[in-house]
Amino acid sequence: MTILQKFRRQDTAAAKPSVPGLIGLDIGTSRIHLCQIRPLEQGRYSIFAKASVEYRGSRTELLADPKQMKRLIGVALRQKRFRGRRVVALMPWEDVKIMLLTYKSSVSDVDAEVVRMLSSRVDGAIDDYVVDYVPVRSNPSDEEHMVVATVARKDRVNRLLNALIGCGLEVDSLDIAPTALRRVVGALYTGHAADNVLLIHSYRDESYLTVISGRRLLFNQSVKFGEARLLGRISRELDISADSARALVVDHGLEKQPLAQAVGAEGDGDISATLLEIVKPCFLDLVNEINRVLVFTAAETHGVPVSRVCLLGSLAHWPGAQQLLMSLLDLEQPDGQSEFYRVFQDEHDDTQIPWQGLFSDISIAMGLALRGMISHE
Repeated sequence: MTILQKFRRQDTAAAKPSVPGLIGLDIGTSRIHLCQIRPLEQGRYSIFAKASVEYRGSRTELLADPKQMKRLIGVALRQKRFRGRRVVALMPWEDVKIMLLTYKSSVSDVDAEVVRMLSSRVDGAIDDYVVDYVPVRSNPSDEEHMVVATVARKDRVNRLLNALIGCGLEVDSLDIAPTALRRVVGALYTGHAADNVLLIHSYRDESYLTVISGRRLLFNQSVKFGEARLLGRISRELDISADSARALVVDHGLEKQPLAQAVGAEGDGDISATLLEIVKPCFLDLVNEINRVLVFTAAETHGVPVSRVCLLGSLAHWPGAQQLLMSLLDLEQPDGQSEFYRVFQDEHDDTQIPWQGLFSDISIAMGLALRGMISHE
């Protein structure tokens, strides 16, 4: 019988209240994000240290260049006063397949059943993969139970481990982005606010839709919606370069401005309105995908609606993007800023950055750093 190999250690102890925990390490497509958190009392946390370091080339090239990676990470650890070199690192989204699996509740050996189902859904032998799963629906009265299963090729896992060890880091565990985000949601929201939270993590070429229901990872799926598609559309419509398109978005945003403000800004309102109309069809395509997720979520939670939607990643820096998305979804967005500062405090004044920059850029690194601090794990 195949033995399930876990991404994460099962014996990670909760961090002591006065001691910073593990360093969350997320090697993104163009930046390395690091975060270390110190637990406080009554469900509150202090951001002990954080860093976001840009690098050139692809992630594959970086992992193949241990000297460059060691230098970049080493400088960040020293300059931002991280404590220790023990990390929990992210398995890149594209190196992990995440699948919802259902099986009859009468199944006695769940491990074997999960392996059997996964064997027919991966390329090659299942022994070539690292496998993990967590229950999603397991009520005794249900005819079927559901799990979220994750698989990654062993060679990809070993490549990342070897690169990190070559940097002089002590690798406590590897984790996946949806699990890290689940910790952040679990720390931020309680009660009805945590019923169903939809996170949209945007990258250059695609975005990931993740639904956290209470303390459960309910859904995760990639969609073809990213910053490159939006910039490409603006470039074609206005006959400008992608860099110029990005500059327009940063300077003018996608928000409709009040008439008085638009007139006073000497045409800024017209530019914003033009950008809005250009990218709106792309956002409508995303909304169609989200609506399918909302239907699935309602079915799995007996009609409980999504309580909030969070746009993360590169598109979170587009002024007006979150507001445009919410208007197309016809959902009211609660103010999450006060909740963030109620739960998370910044340890050092010189590392303070705005809510949007902090949460959208290093949210996954934060979730990784929270490993071992969430009581319900």
